Amino acid sequence: MSSTPLLSVEALSVFYGHFCALSDIDLSVGAGEIVSIIGANGAGKSSLMKAIVGQVDRIEGSIRLDGADLAGRRTAEIAKAGVALVPEGRRLFPSLTVEENLRIGQEVGRQGGIGFEDVYRMFPVLKERRRQMARQLSGGQQQMVAVGRALLANPKLLLCDEISLGLAPVIIGDLYEMLPKIRERGIGILVVEQDISRSLAVADRFYCLLEGRVNLSGRPAETSRDIVASHYFGE
Repeated sequence: MSSTPLLSVEALSVFYGHFCALSDIDLSVGAGEIVSIIGANGAGKSSLMKAIVGQVDRIEGSIRLDGADLAGRRTAEIAKAGVALVPEGRRLFPSLTVEENLRIGQEVGRQGGIGFEDVYRMFPVLKERRRQMARQLSGGQQQMVAVGRALLANPKLLLCDEISLGLAPVIIGDLYEMLPKIRERGIGILVVEQDISRSLAVADRFYCLLEGRVNLSGRPAETSRDIVASHYFGE
């Protein structure tokens, strides 16, 4: 992993009108690194993701990808630069087929080595159902489409926002087993989760947010669960 971060966020504050959702955030993600963002509801996790992809009202501070400033860029430009988001709630087009939804990733992303067959090897059920409408899939299968769509954008940085939300434990396990395989391609991964154990089990490093600020960071193997829990709940 390069000593220069793939993603570098410095002194980031995020505003919706006059409301400050995040304040003075510093974090980084390296190429081929999984970084977890944990925190309770309202901690600012999704605001961080939205800021990175250019979907908030206003920011202060800097967000850099491979040294290039993303601040002020449109979401489409950020996608072309190499950032792909698996959004909370999946946001598929229900009346399009699996393959049509996946193709959107290719159309909005950048050129690269990940193609349909790579996604189908990762999620074989999607190949079997590639001509079915997205609305006909289970929630877990829809989440696979959302991840596959993001990968077909050939990202340098993959953002995963609450990918386990509302899914059965076995499906969550399958999705999380994919993350190290994605990392092997040199893709940096930023994972937002409320599930502390699931998130930290796969992460190289983590940041804990409380009321819009980072109140703990480190490596899961070097940080006790009691310390993580106390910062998570602000005790």
